[in-house]
Amino acid sequence: MAARSPRHLAERPVRFGRSRPRVVFLAALLSIALLTLVIGIATRGEGPARRGAAPATTAQRGRGAATAATEPAGEQIRPTPGNLLQGADFERDLAGWIPLGGARLQRVEGGTSGRWAVAVDPGAATAGPVGPGLTRRGLASARAGTTYEASVWVRATVPDAQVILALHEEAGGRVASSDMAAYGVPDDGWRQLAVEHRARVPGSSLVLEITGVDLAEDGRLLVDLVVVQVE
Repeated sequence: MAARSPRHLAERPVRFGRSRPRVVFLAALLSIALLTLVIGIATRGEGPARRGAAPATTAQRGRGAATAATEPAGEQIRPTPGNLLQGADFERDLAGWIPLGGARLQRVEGGTSGRWAVAVDPGAATAGPVGPGLTRRGLASARAGTTYEASVWVRATVPDAQVILALHEEAGGRVASSDMAAYGVPDDGWRQLAVEHRARVPGSSLVLEITGVDLAEDGRLLVDLVVVQVE
């Protein structure tokens, strides 16, 4: 006797086991529904993060463009700890530096530290016992028995030039004690030079001088990254 359908159903129930095409069709529908559900969940989880990441990328590109437009061309060197000089890399100005021997001082591009250096142009007005150069007075109040070292990067645009570094102690407007070091500069490459001085007069004022020798009128001495510190 054949099984009767429940009376409350308007349609005859589907018997899955007897129709293979229907089983395949329903399985496909279930697969599509499951795939749609997985995609929906993934989209809800990743959408806000992606939308939040887009402004950050735009901001990063903006910062990169600003950096490229404003950063100096050369490598930036951090200030040397203990340096008694401010603005010793000439990146801002020439404040505190005084020309010697009738020289002209000018900030120029192409420093060994950062973008700028100072150029010493002797010109035709070189006069006096001191060669063309530059000086910085009042570096610090010297302490007797303390050794100070001055180092500087220099470059001469003429061959076989000579550079003299001097550390003085001034007291009462006169040089009370000093040490000097002379260096040959055979080519136009950057070179680091240094001089040491042991202070002898308590309360004297330290002075640094950098001068060039045998600079032609059309030659110049470039100076950068000056450091004066306690040894």
